[in-house]
Amino acid sequence: MVVAIALVPASGPFAVLRALRVLRVLRVLMIVPSMRRVVGGLLAALPGLSSIAMVLLLVYYVFAVIATQLFGDRFPDWFGTLGRSFYTLFQIMTLESWSMGIVRPLMEVFPYAWTFFIPFILVATFTMLNLFIGVIVSAMQSFASSETEATASAVDNARDHIEADLHAEMRGLRAELAELKAMLRA
Repeated sequence: MVVAIALVPASGPFAVLRALRVLRVLRVLMIVPSMRRVVGGLLAALPGLSSIAMVLLLVYYVFAVIATQLFGDRFPDWFGTLGRSFYTLFQIMTLESWSMGIVRPLMEVFPYAWTFFIPFILVATFTMLNLFIGVIVSAMQSFASSETEATASAVDNARDHIEADLHAEMRGLRAELAELKAMLRA
């Protein structure tokens, strides 16, 4: 794919695609063993991450519907539509100026708005994002341990072959010694 992008003409509407040649740098990920482990761990974590993402999406949806119903009439810029509520809740989840920029102005009109936002922050920010981290760490550990087991089994197989070769050679040497002894006695 990278080679095909390099063949695209340098001018015209597809000239932007030539910038994708920088993707060749990603080959380093497969060359360096520690980077290969990280990529393998991340790929192994994808099923768990997608499950957590679906749960997070459901949490977002529930909180966005509630926020649109509660605050949409008075604060249409932040909560007027479901999409705006999603975006505002994402801003709150990242803890980007959530207190001074969104919640405090909201609390001037709705004094108990904190009862909505604190549980959202606890669930979305602290719980769900830590689950993401936990799944990634667990997947990387299992990937590293399976890689270690594969290496250990390869070493064991090599050792078994070496031992078998040594035993065969010892048997051959014993047979030759027995023949030499028989020749010397005769």
